[in-house]
Order: sequence, then C-alpha cells, then structure tokens
Amino acid sequence: MTTTIFATHHYNYPQNFIEMKPKITRLKQAIKKLEANLINADAEVLAQRLASHLGLQVDYASELNANQLLAATTIEGKVLVIAGAGSGKTKTLTYRTSYLIENGVSPKEILLLTFTRKAANEIKGRARALLASTPSFAQRLNEDLVEDKLPKNKALNDITSGTFHSFCNMLLRQYSGLLGINPRFTILDTGDSEDAIDLIHKEKKYPTKITNQAFPRKKTLQNIFSTSRNRRIHIRDLIENSYPDIAVHIPVIEQLAIDFHEYKRANHLYDFDDIISQVVRHLKHNDTFRQLLQNQYRYIMVDEYQDTNIPQKELIDLICAPTSVSLMVVGDDNQSIYAFRGANYENILLFGEGYPEAKLIKLEQNYRSTPAVLDYINALSAQITLGYQKQLYSGVSIEGVKPIFRRLSDESREAKYIADRIIELKPDHDYQDFAVLCRTSFQSNYVQLEFMERNIPFIVVGGIRFIERRHIKDVLAFVKILYNPNDTIAWHRILTLFKGVGSVTATRLTQAINADDNSFEPLLTTKFAKKSTQLEPLYKMLSQASQAESVEAIIELILDFYMPVLKINEDNWRERSEDFRVLKNLALEHDSLDKFLENLALDPPNDSVATAGEPEKGEEGIDKNRNKVTISTIHSAKGLEWPVVFVNSLVDGMTPHYRSLSDFEELEEERKLFYVACSRAKSRLFLTAPDYFSSYSGYFDKVSRFIAEVPADKITVLTVKQPLEESDDPVWW
Repeated sequence: MTTTIFATHHYNYPQNFIEMKPKITRLKQAIKKLEANLINADAEVLAQRLASHLGLQVDYASELNANQLLAATTIEGKVLVIAGAGSGKTKTLTYRTSYLIENGVSPKEILLLTFTRKAANEIKGRARALLASTPSFAQRLNEDLVEDKLPKNKALNDITSGTFHSFCNMLLRQYSGLLGINPRFTILDTGDSEDAIDLIHKEKKYPTKITNQAFPRKKTLQNIFSTSRNRRIHIRDLIENSYPDIAVHIPVIEQLAIDFHEYKRANHLYDFDDIISQVVRHLKHNDTFRQLLQNQYRYIMVDEYQDTNIPQKELIDLICAPTSVSLMVVGDDNQSIYAFRGANYENILLFGEGYPEAKLIKLEQNYRSTPAVLDYINALSAQITLGYQKQLYSGVSIEGVKPIFRRLSDESREAKYIADRIIELKPDHDYQDFAVLCRTSFQSNYVQLEFMERNIPFIVVGGIRFIERRHIKDVLAFVKILYNPNDTIAWHRILTLFKGVGSVTATRLTQAINADDNSFEPLLTTKFAKKSTQLEPLYKMLSQASQAESVEAIIELILDFYMPVLKINEDNWRERSEDFRVLKNLALEHDSLDKFLENLALDPPNDSVATAGEPEKGEEGIDKNRNKVTISTIHSAKGLEWPVVFVNSLVDGMTPHYRSLSDFEELEEERKLFYVACSRAKSRLFLTAPDYFSSYSGYFDKVSRFIAEVPADKITVLTVKQPLEESDDPVWW
C-alpha cells in the first residue's frame, strides 16, 4: 500500500530545490560509485581469511554476524562502513581493534578517533577484555600475567585514541618545536571563549547601541564564530541566512571576530576550533610533520564519521593520503543531525569521491528494535533523498506492535495522552524504560507539567528545565512580588532588567520599597526614579495587575510589559517567547496566584537535570535515583535507546521546524532528526501531534510531512470523538 495517510494535505518543496540540483546530482553520483564497490560477506571468503591467520585466540566468527566479521577483518585499504541504527558498530570497532593486534599490528600504529572520550575508552576497554581471555596472547607481547593467569594487555595503552580535539592537542604539544609554537598555550573551552569575546567587546567599546535591535549575547557570538570556521561560511552569509534579526550588527561582529583571533594569538590561547585547524594548517605546509604522522599511524579508525566537519575531514585525509595507510570510517548517513555544530553531511556521502578505490560495507542487522518498528524506520529511511541504500532487519521472531500515531485537540491533551500510556504500560515496565523525545526543549513544557501533576518521576536532558529558563524566571518574578512584595530576590531580578539600574541601585531601591510598607510608590518618588525611564511604566503595570480579577489577566498584563524588554535584551526573543503560551494556559487552570506559583515551585537539584515526583517508597530492585522517565531533545537522545519512546509535537512547522521548510538541506536534516528519534525505540513507538500550534512564528495545523509521507500500512492511526473523554474507545481512522 503506497497511499499516504493524509493525502489531502499539500506540502511545498523547499524554495532552493532547483538550485540544489547540481549538488544533489554530484552527491548521488558519488554514492552510486561507492555502492558499486560494495563487498558482501561471503562465507567461504571469510573462512579463508580467518584460516590464513593462524593462532587467532578470539573466536571472531562466533561473536560477530557475517557483515560485522567482514568489517572487523578488512584491515587494508580505505573502507566506509555504513552502520545502521542499532547494528553494533561499537562491537565491530572493538573486534577490529583486537583483530589488528592479533595480526601483529603494533598498537603504536593504531589511531582511533571518536567524538567522546567515553566511546574511545569503551572500545579499548572491550578489546582489552577480549584479549585478556587469551593467555597465550600475553606471551606474544612479552607481558606479565595477573594472578588469574590473564594478561594485563598494557600494550593496548599504546593505541592513540580519543576525540579529535584531544588528539590534535597532543600533537601540538608533542611537536611544538617542529611547528614553531609555544607548547605552554592555554586551551579555551566554550565558556572561556564566550567570556573572552565578551571581554574584548567591552574593552573595544564597539558602536552597538545605534539600533533598537539587541546586540547578540556572547554565547550567540561564539556559536557564530565557530560555525563560520567549521562550515567555511563567511560570517556575513551565516548571519544573513541563520540570524537575520541581528544582521544590522554584521560589521561590528566581523570586526569582533578579527579582534578575538588576534587576542588569542597574542596571548597563546587556542579555542576548540583552533586546535584542529592549527594541526591541519601545519600538515599542509610542514612536510616533515606530515610525513612523521603518516609513517606512525598506519591503521586509522574513525567513529561517527557522519558527524565530522570540514577541518576534521581534512585532518583525516592528510594523514591517510598514502595508499598504504589503512582507513576505516564508520557512520550512518541517516543520523547526520549536527549541522548546527558545524558537521558536514557531505563528508560521508562523498567518501568514494575522495577515495576512488574505497570499499563499502553495510551493517544492516538491527539488535535493538522489533520488526514492526523496523518496518516503520525503513519507510522513513526511504524518504531521505540522499543516502546509501539500506534495509535494516531484525533477528527477532516476534513481530511486535506497529507504531501508533495519535492526534489530539491541543498540547495539553497530547501531554495527558502520553502520561496515560505510561501509566497503562507501567505494570510491564520501569519508569526508566520510557522516553519522550522532542524537536526542541520547549515542546516538553506541557509534558513536564502533566508529569508533575500525575507524580510521574522524570529527568530532563538536552535543555534547561522550563521553570529554570531565564525569561520564565523573569515573568515569574513579577508574579512573586505581586503575591509577596517582601520578595527582595524577585525585586532585584526585575529591576536589573532595566538599563541604568545596576546591582547597587536595585538593592537600594528594593530597600526603599520595603521601608515604605511594600508600596510601589518608591518607583516614582525616590531619587532612583530617574535611573531608568522604565520604572514609571513598571509602576503602572504593577498597580493595574494588583487590581486584576484573574490570574490570566495578571499574566497578560505582565507579558504586555515584558515583551518589549525581552526584545531589547535577547537576540533570540522569538524563540523564547514560545514558552509564554504555557504560562497563559496554565493561568487559566488556577483561580489564585498562590496556587499558580505553588504548581511551578519545584526546585531541581541542578540546571542540567531536573527531577520531579519520586517513585513510591518500597519499590525493590530499582535505583530510585535513576528510575525516571527521560524527557529529552532528539539531539541529546542520539546513541541511546528505550523500550518505549514517545515523539511529540508532530505538526508541520514544528517537526520539521518552520525555518527549515524553504531549504532542501535543512529539511533533509530535519527528516533525519525524526529518523533518529524513531530509531531509539525497542518495542513500542508512539507519535503524537496537537491539532494546531500557534505562536509568534505563525499558525500551523498540518500533520508533519514526516508522518504523512510514509505508507499507511506501516503505522496505526488512532482517533477518538471530540471532545476527548477518558472512556472513549479508539476507532480506526
């Protein structure tokens, strides 16, 4: 069955699709060429390969499936391994490392590059455990035996492994004399870079106050500078395409980028981007340095190749230029979702163009999901325009349950539906078996509030918790002083929002308000009243709000006052303003300020992981600190898995995001992002959408094209009569 579920909906092609055709054609040709070099796992060839290497201690053939074995034992030439979701790529890299060592390769000749230190250590640790089970191997390496007669395998410590940044940092320090650099340079992490940018900005006193548009914050500036370098895009072009609201500041931002670079060089400072780009520069221009690395590293493995950026690809290509250097890169083009970090999806698609003699191996047996879930994932994969052909399959005999799509009247009902399903399935699962995955962090707002109401314990990953976000805390500060004028913390937060009111003035003005029996009059009558023109409007708003008859009216008055302040202070005010809909709707559910504040007064232990609703006492065998539902952005969920996964807000304009709809490449990445979300599910996948989504960005009411374009027989679509009632029986749609 090939008809779509929502055939009546019309979805426009991206505006730049026509101009992208030459690039698309080139990429398709490169993919087709490498597909022609696909090597299959021939049982006889593999048997001969293992037999030709006598003395192997690890039983590779029984531990790996045919294609994993092919990848692990192909140790010459250039190879791309396309590892589908849940196909065991870490296991394959582990056994390939072991196989290299068992075949006499010196650990010092092996370079393993990953995107996390944890991944590199896991591969080395597993390889060490494998070889530890082979006592005769210790004698081959002239190593001592531990008490239980197993080798320590210290030799594996000589493998160079780690992240791209740690590897390049090591090279710059080790070869500083040859490269003519100071080995005592300091590394700036992302936060350090942001602070340095802010310091330079303040010292230089650029003319940034000539417009009504706020100058971007240091975090935004650091991201612009980093993305520009990693994607090789001019700052002007990047801002005009991705940050149009701050385009008026382009000349100042360009100058600030130059000054930032000069500041780093003058003070022997390297940020994360410098570390890799400096090594690449020296590899290009220092023949001795390049030859040293090419002679030392003869066997190179790269994990998550689809996430590499342009400088990282150049680093690999320069070291692997000699045909005698063995290179295996492993990745999944369907999971290339980090363009916002500078990742270049073309790297994996053009691998065959850079290495014409390269071979292709595919890992398609999935060890994660049921056949029913995999059928849907494969249908999603088929909609991705550019990529290697792949068809995931499962060795599990039980078919499982098809993914379920459910559309509900609004986001609150959507959240209730998710909570209902978790409670319904809870007898067969722990809370930690569930995950709710969102395109952006604010899409979890209603889910968080519903979980709080239902005492469902959860953690939030990949975004600051709703009530911890700065703009939400600002608005709640206004509410707090209306409820309790003695709240000096709330007063201080509000007053320092205004230009002309610093920390000292805010403290003194707060003291005057408290001394005047918590009257708002000091905002007008004290000597501090002239510090800011916004104090009088603040007085009028608070006076009016204190007389309002409903929580809803109070929130409306506060937001009317606060929105102009937000626009001045935040360059991403549009995105932040999306959260205010939740406050408005929540206000409708409460008849007093104290109940409204009480509902939001949960205090998470830290800013990165929030918890609520502890499990009931008496649960045995479960770590109550970990037994929580995961609420995560999809980006933060990559590489993880759960038995039951919910993906919400599947309205066109939210998923995919409205900003991607006019750009072919951005829409492709959004489609891959949805693929990543769905492929996290082991046994059950629930997809939900509200009937509409309305915000400052527009009104969206179409089902996500990612749902609509998949054949209807791959998914179960449920609906109920409106209004939704708990007792309504679902019917097929």
